[in-house]
Amino acid sequence: MRTIAVVNQKGGCGKTITSINLAAFIAREQKRVLLVDMDPQGHATLGVLSGAVGSPTMYEVFVTEPGGQPTRLRHITRSVRENLDVAPSDIRLSAIPERLTGVAGRETVLAENLAEVRVRYDFAIIDCPPNVGLLTFNALRACSEAIVPMDPSFFSLHGLGKQLETFDALEKQTGHRITPRVLLTLYSGRTPFVRAVVDEIRGHLSGRHFATIIRYSVKLAEAASHGLPIAHYARYCAGYEDYQALTAEVLQQDAGSPKGERITLADVVTPTEDDDSERPLPPAVTHAGVMFTVDAPDAARVQLAGDFNDWVLDGNDMNPVGRVWKRVVKLQPGRYRYRYVVDGVWQRDPLNPAVEPSPYGGHNSILVVDEKFAE
Repeated sequence: MRTIAVVNQKGGCGKTITSINLAAFIAREQKRVLLVDMDPQGHATLGVLSGAVGSPTMYEVFVTEPGGQPTRLRHITRSVRENLDVAPSDIRLSAIPERLTGVAGRETVLAENLAEVRVRYDFAIIDCPPNVGLLTFNALRACSEAIVPMDPSFFSLHGLGKQLETFDALEKQTGHRITPRVLLTLYSGRTPFVRAVVDEIRGHLSGRHFATIIRYSVKLAEAASHGLPIAHYARYCAGYEDYQALTAEVLQQDAGSPKGERITLADVVTPTEDDDSERPLPPAVTHAGVMFTVDAPDAARVQLAGDFNDWVLDGNDMNPVGRVWKRVVKLQPGRYRYRYVVDGVWQRDPLNPAVEPSPYGGHNSILVVDEKFAE
């Protein structure tokens, strides 16, 4: 079971929205996911469950009342939808640091509970509170990875170093190592400062940040207010497209795929041009050229546009093979930007984490064709 903490000492950076939507999209990929709400505000709980929550919650996992029986994590989990469960939280969780003062083993309560359910889930996504304390420390002790959402602001940039220092301090104190990666969120791209922050992150955190950038989208907040992840609320919006791409990037790490900011034909499988499977792939080399595939089962028309065809849609329709649409393009060595156009809606390649903001809005997917794969 992969355990991922979504953590940042600063509030308002998209931490809970990321936890909710990453968990939901991973579950759609037929992975069993547990979303653990460690924030006393309980926003991750409200974002996936509508209506009153009630007891028991994570509070009971940490506190056993006199004369009562211990409550374990498996006792409080609730099914949200297929492959997705939540361990809910409520405001009582804020009393945990005081209630457990001086209690031995209080820093590893969550880790011990997650160990008991590891065979039931493929992923545990943990939404942390916006501070450094016992609850956050429990989450970090239980995880091997951390996603650090960061909005492109001066305060976030300043606080990022402090957050990374927290991971270093944890390793020095306990020997527990966490692999953190920064995720840029709430991106508008409207000002030179915002773009400068992105460049700063890419320049100083090479290999320690996601290629995916989460754009600002009002639909994300709307979905959470209805107790729904964006995957089950609005299909055609920036939030859906971006969290789908983030999920692909996370799952590629799980599969041991190459990590970095670009995808090359050296990184992918090599199907045959007559491959009639309904499995979407990143761009891949065939004898006839580069095969592009996208999963769009409900689409009436899908087109491919990019630098290689001057972004012209006419004459660049993709061909349906079951639920997957395909097109083979002969490409020379070089760097190319491209997008899929599904029933008139422009979208980046959800299976390709290499992207860059487009001057016209949204993101373009990036493909690099190496010399040896263009022969």
